[in-house]
Amino acid sequence: MEYTDKNKKEISILEKILNSKPFEGKEIYKELLKYLVDKYFQGETPKEITIAIDVLKQDTDFNPSENPIVRVHMHKLRKMLEQYYQNEGKNDEVKLKIPKGHYQVQFISGETSGKTTKKPVDKLWLILPIAILTIYSGIISYMFFNRSYVNFPGIVQSDPIWDHFFANGYPTSVVIGDFLVFHEWDRELNKTRRIQDYDINTVEEFNSYMEAHKERQPEKWVLGEIPHNSLYNILDLHRLFLSYKEKLHIAFSSEIDIHFIKNRNIIYIGEFKNLRALSNLLSGIPLEIKTLPWWHGEISYTKDDTSVTLKTFHDWSISRYVVDIGMVAKLPGENNENYFLFAGFGYNSQIKMTELFTQSKSLKSIEKQIIELNKKIPEHFILLLEVKGFDRASTHAEIKYFKPLDKTSVFTIPK
Repeated sequence: MEYTDKNKKEISILEKILNSKPFEGKEIYKELLKYLVDKYFQGETPKEITIAIDVLKQDTDFNPSENPIVRVHMHKLRKMLEQYYQNEGKNDEVKLKIPKGHYQVQFISGETSGKTTKKPVDKLWLILPIAILTIYSGIISYMFFNRSYVNFPGIVQSDPIWDHFFANGYPTSVVIGDFLVFHEWDRELNKTRRIQDYDINTVEEFNSYMEAHKERQPEKWVLGEIPHNSLYNILDLHRLFLSYKEKLHIAFSSEIDIHFIKNRNIIYIGEFKNLRALSNLLSGIPLEIKTLPWWHGEISYTKDDTSVTLKTFHDWSISRYVVDIGMVAKLPGENNENYFLFAGFGYNSQIKMTELFTQSKSLKSIEKQIIELNKKIPEHFILLLEVKGFDRASTHAEIKYFKPLDKTSVFTIPK
């Protein structure tokens, strides 16, 4: 494009950068930076797909979710700019920046340029959730194997619910239902903000939001948010894995697809809305599950030809009183896999369910109740719990529905 006198200052900054040592012989990165500056002058916000097609010569059917080429080149470009400003451009009064989270360049005066990046915080955000889970797992491992720690009751290997779960020889993964996180540019604050919106939790919901708010330049974040109850769940589940001398492997529902469950045992813990690919496992169960705004929801089933609906409830005026509904589903796979789902609408049911099924005393109590309802403990079943108590501190759990399942309930993985 033809530049006007109004653009002279920015053009001189661009030319100095393009002629600097970090950009020597890097024609593709020169073209990429010039393209981004052109879009800046045109008042347009470049998108990943247009960069891929216009600069990196990708086909028109380019799919950003499958091909990270743009993000890889942008990462390298930002590194080259950092190298330039650490050396030749360290005294520049106005600096060219490309903040993380979008592809729109900014020309920032020296007084504010130092306030635009917070790399240590970004790195901490990436490693903190995994580090916390790892530390907690290590503590429990130490307590279990240290002979001096005698108050750590494990699960007996003849337990009727868990006995055959690990016996098929498949590896077992604990899948945590994480929340979708995205970041967007806040023009008023002049910075990128990282957001977890309860109403924007699927790829489809995010794409709709992205189309409706293009000016915010939203972009899906690489990691999801780990629910607060996950630490309690991992502590409880670690007891189970140690009892059966199994290795604990953790995955997140935002990272897996339906083929992940093939030839693998799965223990899921999380909200119904975060099941994602694992929701396919529920296609054959006799329940109607409905998620509602915030953490609320309801589950309907038929009992004696009568429709019954269980609903969540909360009353913050009475000491944060909560009624949550949780589902425990032990399901068969087509290749003898085992799937154990602990799904709820809120934190309370998820914390209580894993506690009930992984602590020796409470597990025996649950098994006794199942025998009273069904005369025996079936290999596979589905169970609904109404969990009452206070915010993240449940005091009472009652079985509201129980149904044994047979091999006809198996879910077949699409080819």
